[in-house]
Amino acid sequence: MTAAHVAQVNIGTMVAPTDDPAVAEFMDNLDRINAIADDAPGFVWRLQTDEGNATDIHVFPNPLELVNMSIWQTVDELKAYVYRSEHVEFFRRRAEWFEADAKRVALWHVAVGEIAELDDAIRRVEFLERSGPSAYAFGFARPPAPLLFEETDLDDPDTMALVERLNEELAAVATEPGENHFSLTTAEVTGDAGRMVRARLDGHLVGCGAIRRIEPHVGELKRMFVDPDARGRRVGAALLDQLELRATRLGLDQLKLETGPRQVAARALYERSGYARCPAWGEYLDSPATSMCYAKSL
Repeated sequence: MTAAHVAQVNIGTMVAPTDDPAVAEFMDNLDRINAIADDAPGFVWRLQTDEGNATDIHVFPNPLELVNMSIWQTVDELKAYVYRSEHVEFFRRRAEWFEADAKRVALWHVAVGEIAELDDAIRRVEFLERSGPSAYAFGFARPPAPLLFEETDLDDPDTMALVERLNEELAAVATEPGENHFSLTTAEVTGDAGRMVRARLDGHLVGCGAIRRIEPHVGELKRMFVDPDARGRRVGAALLDQLELRATRLGLDQLKLETGPRQVAARALYERSGYARCPAWGEYLDSPATSMCYAKSL
């Protein structure tokens, strides 16, 4: 498989606040357990504040819901720390300090040298819970081939090749030349204007997509494409999730898109992902018979 590290996020709800005697034994040993991780083979990075742990990092309304996140060179080395180091004693006693039915875990691959972000981690957990294991988010079973995402420019040669393959597909199902073939420029996916992302599955470029800002807080999805050989593996859904992530980072609270009546699989993906039909806008007003527009609040 392509060289990549593995990130993990572990979300749990404590039975009591961190200063409560009911969880004192866990808190008293937290530095020791973290030190074991830091020294473990394959350890790369973990989420922490200046205090050396992540108990003061809150991303959920419930202050008892805590997040632990780390990066390891391989899944096997992560499993060795979890199940075959001194950490296992506290893993077995987890129910003493955390609600048993509130455990949420996900693993995913990151490029070597990349540090995982919390907003991305939360989306991976939600994706796993919603869609089941995939290359985008998985559990401790045999890891899939790495699915990595990278931001790119529209005029990058490899990205242009993906877009050209998309254009060929659109042309093949069009009823007339130029149908559902609308403009996008490099400036529209750069800086505050938008982003373009491409996906690599086991090192091979297999998809791309973009968002461009069309109103102060509204963006538009563009140039969504997945290689036919990678379809059926949730790459399209993962790519869409990554574009939504970047949309929120740009301060967008709604995404719109345009597709055609012949793009049946694409429409099914969007509808499964929460997009609903909406009125056309802008350039799509001139193609009411061939443009189907959708929107989703983020």
